[in-house]
Amino acid sequence: MSGSVDQHIANFNKDFETWSIELPKEAVKNRQRGKIVKSGWTIWYLFGTDEAGDYLDYYASHRMTNDGHVRLYANGSFKVLNSYCSTRRVSDDPEEDRRLENEFWEHNEHVSRELESKGFGLEGNEHPSTIINRALISSRESHRRVTKGSDSED
Repeated sequence: MSGSVDQHIANFNKDFETWSIELPKEAVKNRQRGKIVKSGWTIWYLFGTDEAGDYLDYYASHRMTNDGHVRLYANGSFKVLNSYCSTRRVSDDPEEDRRLENEFWEHNEHVSRELESKGFGLEGNEHPSTIINRALISSRESHRRVTKGSDSED
């Protein structure tokens, strides 16, 4: 592996050093996809190449912060990718509020399809808060299933 490839791995490891999280050496060596569940985090990752070069994609979820979806390139640059919105805008105007709600669900349902296509879907071995958050915000249908019988108006 070249030094530049090692740099984007180092950038990932630096981002998560507070929680003593690093990419597994074997996964880096073999450019294998994987998942890390540690210190409240669930982090999916994969290696790939596009027109800009070699990259590491990761999706990180923790209940104490917003989810992050990032592509780190071997040259040190990065790209922020789509991630779930955890809150939605509201309006006192019922028509505007319906539009805002539809935008929220359309965005999150699009993110769900993207994550599934990358292999970043739930498998049941994620941190419990990640499983709960995904159930609440990944789609209208999953939200209805989770909140059915609650006091919500949904």
